[in-house]
Amino acid sequence: MKRTTTSRRGFCRTLAGISAATLFPAAAFSKPGHQLDLSNPEDALTALIKMRGSLAAEDVPHWYYGTIYAVLPGQKPQPMVNFEGSEIDYYERQPDGNYHGYSATVSFFRDTKTGALLKTFDNPITGKRNEVRPNSISVNAYYIYTPQGYKRSDDPTPIDTNASIADALDWQSKEDDIWLTMRRAYPAGLTMGEHQLIRGSLKELHDPDTVKVRTTAAPTYISPWLRWMDMADHPGHTVWAGPAKKLDRVEDYPIELLQLMEKYYPEKLTAKPG
Repeated sequence: MKRTTTSRRGFCRTLAGISAATLFPAAAFSKPGHQLDLSNPEDALTALIKMRGSLAAEDVPHWYYGTIYAVLPGQKPQPMVNFEGSEIDYYERQPDGNYHGYSATVSFFRDTKTGALLKTFDNPITGKRNEVRPNSISVNAYYIYTPQGYKRSDDPTPIDTNASIADALDWQSKEDDIWLTMRRAYPAGLTMGEHQLIRGSLKELHDPDTVKVRTTAAPTYISPWLRWMDMADHPGHTVWAGPAKKLDRVEDYPIELLQLMEKYYPEKLTAKPG
């Protein structure tokens, strides 16, 4: 895989809300316009945070939607319900140069044909009518991102100090498009996984005055059955598939989603810790 090359640079002290140019000192680069060496652990960490959220300590909302498929042994995937939701990320740089990442996430469920918000669901697999509940993720944990790697804070497995976060990230670019492919980190024992594909502007990524890249994403989330589906005894699992878009503020959400969040989950309109 072809990567850009630059000189190695260290982190400098940062305050929330200042520009990336202040966050990182100017230096000479081997390729004009490329300020980051994606094979360098420190630069790879910077690029990751710019793509996923912001180098400044601020809420970064993502609007997402898609379809949840049921995957049963020996059967083709079956669409169950559509989803739409809000995920707000907040990245806070630590004194040692690492980042802590916090999230606030809520998903609502819609009919696959009409798009109407669901209160009940006629489950084609069980034959039962289920009461539908929004999916609010509440985990007393955050993500730790270092130049050596990343993990969730409740994962007791230590990050390998001899590793490089650059080896866990796959970058592909063409013209001004750049794609980051990675997997979300979960502690061992959790039967779920997420493949994340994030697309942004190569120019924005390498711009030292830009603290975040305006991105779209195509995550694929694999998880057990939703609790409200009452399918714990059924074999199989779900696959969530659909796009996401980073926005500047929650007021940019579709109006119905914003109203649902304000009415039922106002505390989830920020991911700022504390």
